Amino acid sequence: MSNIYWPVYKNLERGVLDLSYSIHIDDTQLSVYSSQISDLILRASAEIESISKELYKQNGGVKTERIKYDTDALVHLNNLWKLESKVVLISSANCFQTNKELKPFIQAETSTIHGRLTYSWNNSYQNLKHDRANSLNFGSVKYLFDIMSALFILNLYYKSEIILLYDDTNGLNFPINLGSDLFSIKLHKWVGHDETLNFKKSDDFDECLYYVHYTESTFEEVKAESEKINEKARKLLEEHPKYIEYIATNDPAEYQGNNFIYDILGADEHIKLVIEANRKYTEIFRKANYEAVINKQDL
Repeated sequence: MSNIYWPVYKNLERGVLDLSYSIHIDDTQLSVYSSQISDLILRASAEIESISKELYKQNGGVKTERIKYDTDALVHLNNLWKLESKVVLISSANCFQTNKELKPFIQAETSTIHGRLTYSWNNSYQNLKHDRANSLNFGSVKYLFDIMSALFILNLYYKSEIILLYDDTNGLNFPINLGSDLFSIKLHKWVGHDETLNFKKSDDFDECLYYVHYTESTFEEVKAESEKINEKARKLLEEHPKYIEYIATNDPAEYQGNNFIYDILGADEHIKLVIEANRKYTEIFRKANYEAVINKQDL
């Protein structure tokens, strides 16, 4: 899907980058506020309202009217995609903040409007929207980066781009900034599948906005070959003299160990059987193609 919101986001980014030439953005400057920063925050807020509602409609939201961007759309999207865990990295050369990792969808700031926890950037937006004259301090550098990182994430989900990596399992050629001049993301590299083809996840999987996976055609080949491997391994086992000897006096259904084939055949014969059964799979693995996919928690 082409992203109609992306050009607007990039225009807002240019505003932030222009600001970074006027302000040395480091920890001591995060509380600096101005009308220019407030304008950028309000413009980004309007984009978040629009894009979050559209994503809500496209991804199973049930309400058809009076959709609230925060309590309806973002709550729904967070339940789907664990937005609260997603990390954006500040990577602009003009930014010198100590904290380079932002999680803009954590509700960790008490709203000065209703007293409940909300997103930091939403607290800024609501104050600037409803009482700008008395809320100038909410138009600060910190809130600007919080809201821009939230908008960046929503743009990536709206575009939902799949990036072909060919044989690059580590994503070395993956564009880690995905077109942004301010931010980059965390990419979950390829770890593999378990024996039942469940995707293996590292501890930081939920923080990653993209993950590396087989392409659909490669995965179909892997699934088909896995079934053949299991069938071939079964036949090789049933034909093996040690197995025939074992079942003459034992019932396989009563086996209590952890690795039936290993315990019956022994280490050397087990390795031989596995190598023989997986011969074709090794060829598929050498030819496998990979892609980077937006993390929608659907694995």
